[in-house]
Amino acid sequence: MKRLVLEITSHSGDGAITHRSIEAFPATLGRGYHNDIIIGDPHISPQHVRIEFNGTDFVIHDLASENGLTLNDKHHKGASAHLKSGDTVRVGLTDIRIFDPAHPVAATRRIARANPFLIFLARPLVVWLSLLAAAAAAIGWKYLDSWTPDIGETLTGTGISVAIAILIWSALWGVGGRLIRHKSRFRSHVALASMFVVAVCAIAIVQDYLSFLTNDGLPSTIGAFVMNAALVVALLYGALSLATDMPAKRRRIWSGFFALGMGLAAVGLASVSEGRFDGTPSYSAELEPYFAQLASAESLDGFMKQNEKLFESDVFNEKAPK
Repeated sequence: MKRLVLEITSHSGDGAITHRSIEAFPATLGRGYHNDIIIGDPHISPQHVRIEFNGTDFVIHDLASENGLTLNDKHHKGASAHLKSGDTVRVGLTDIRIFDPAHPVAATRRIARANPFLIFLARPLVVWLSLLAAAAAAIGWKYLDSWTPDIGETLTGTGISVAIAILIWSALWGVGGRLIRHKSRFRSHVALASMFVVAVCAIAIVQDYLSFLTNDGLPSTIGAFVMNAALVVALLYGALSLATDMPAKRRRIWSGFFALGMGLAAVGLASVSEGRFDGTPSYSAELEPYFAQLASAESLDGFMKQNEKLFESDVFNEKAPK
């Protein structure tokens, strides 16, 4: 017994889809209640079309309807056309796809299971500890990077600024997730961004001390660039995982392209500003405040007093050669 399945998309524009089956032929479609398939589209005639099976093929006939029918974007009025599985028929403002029951369907989508790490990030304790750790890491990096009389105010401002930036970043991604997946996952975004800040500050501190100890900034700069790029890719991949249903491969591609673009932009800005005069240049080998504190004397007399035993050494008491 031949059978057709109709996939009917509502004319109202809301995307609602219903499926109806035709098992007896001929069958009529229209707005009238005497039809085999009734469609409540005001642009459809009371009896609009008839579908027949001639023993080998399905044929659709327009029954002198007001607006005719469209088969695969070709308009027919008062005419007949052969149907094959997968064809789209438009009657009025209603789209109907015709399927043979044996028509293949798309592969089954696997249900995306939540990543255990992202579940861990959503725990309230982890979220707020991560935020505090990010603020502390930024404060520590700022302390080692500069030493000013108003250091307390500078460090406080740094911690607050970093926390606010993380919350704004997470709120924007949360809004996107709410619109796309109907879940904001704000807390997970906060924890993820906070861990990113902690890692970036750690890399910056390690880079500074490696440059100081090796007296060569190029290897440490290249290493820091590679690690920071990897961190950006990881941050964007995690944010896209939380906010979208994008496949993993596409998330990796977009994250990689974005990190590459940021890296090229940073190199471009550095090359543009390279020739400018800087009144307070930064050096690759820089004595950080931690090492500077080893020399605790504040005056020459204090230094001489702290090191008076050094000057009692025979090295300083030897007579100059004649």
